[in-house]
Amino acid sequence: MAYAGEKYALYNSNGLDLEDKVTLSMCYAIPLVADGGEMYDGFEMKRGNLKDFDIKAIAADAVENAVSTIGAGSVPSGKYTAVISNKTMATLLMTYSSVFSAEAAQKGLSLLNGKEGEKIAADFITIVDDPMYHDNVIKRTFDGEGVATYAKNVVEKGVLNTLLHNLKTAAKAGVKSTGNAGRPSYASVISVSPFTFYIQPEGNVQEKAKVPEELLRKAENGVYVTDVTGLHAGANPVTGDFSLSAKGFLITEGKKGAPVKNFTVSGNFFELLKNVEILGRDLDFVQGTFGSPSVLVRELAIAGKV
Repeated sequence: MAYAGEKYALYNSNGLDLEDKVTLSMCYAIPLVADGGEMYDGFEMKRGNLKDFDIKAIAADAVENAVSTIGAGSVPSGKYTAVISNKTMATLLMTYSSVFSAEAAQKGLSLLNGKEGEKIAADFITIVDDPMYHDNVIKRTFDGEGVATYAKNVVEKGVLNTLLHNLKTAAKAGVKSTGNAGRPSYASVISVSPFTFYIQPEGNVQEKAKVPEELLRKAENGVYVTDVTGLHAGANPVTGDFSLSAKGFLITEGKKGAPVKNFTVSGNFFELLKNVEILGRDLDFVQGTFGSPSVLVRELAIAGKV
C-alpha cells in the first residue's frame, strides 16, 4: 500500500498564480497459487481514497483472479466473436492514446491527422477526456501552460470532434487549446496528454461488475479476453496494428467457460473502434486514468493451437 500527496503550482511574473493539490492512495495484491507444480499469479489494484479501500475484498479478488486460470488450455486458431474485458480495452485505449494528440498528428505520427469531423468509430462510441472526472482523485483545473481545463468529447457518437491540443499545436492548427499541455515537472518539455480519458459506457454504470454477463450472453460462443501482454513490442501506435499475447476464457452458451491462455489476438485499433457491436456498463480504469467498459466484437483474429 502506498500514499502520495502532490501539489501542482504555476506562477509567473505576469500575475499567473495557480495551484492544485492531490492526495492519492494505492493498494495492490499479487497472490501466487500453486497447482500440480505449476504456479499461477493474480493481480488486483485500487487507487483512490484510503478510507474507501476494502483490503479483504481486494485480496479476495486477486486470489480469485489467480485461481480462475488454473488448468487453462489453448484455443484453436480462427476468427471469433470476442468480449474484451473493461480493463483490457482500457489498456488498449491507453496504448493508443497518443493518436489523439495533435502533437503526434502534426509530426506525422497519427493517422487521425486532419480527420476532425470524420467518423472513426462505431456510431455509439463516445470517448471523453475529463480532468475533473468525479471518480478520479486526481483532478486538475489547469494544464502545464496554465490554460483552464474542461471536459470534452474527443469522439462523439463515432465522430472525431477534436484532437488534444496545447498552445503550440493549437496555434499551428488555427484553433484554441483544449487545455491538454502536459508538463510533469518544471524542467519537462511541454507535450500533449489527456487527463481522465475513457470510453463512455452504455447507460448507467453497473457498479462493481466483475463479469460482463450481458455481453457474454449476447456473444453466445467465442472468447472472453481478460488480459493482454507484449504491448511495447506488439502494438504500433502509428499504424494501429497489434499482435498481443492474451489469456481469458471460452464463452460457451452465453457463459464464461474454461480458462484459456497462450494465444495471440491480432487486429487494428482503428478498425476495432469501428467494429465494436455492443458496449457494456462495467466502466473500469487502468492506472486510474484510462477507462472503458467491456466491449463485444463479432470478429477477432486469434492464433492458438493448430
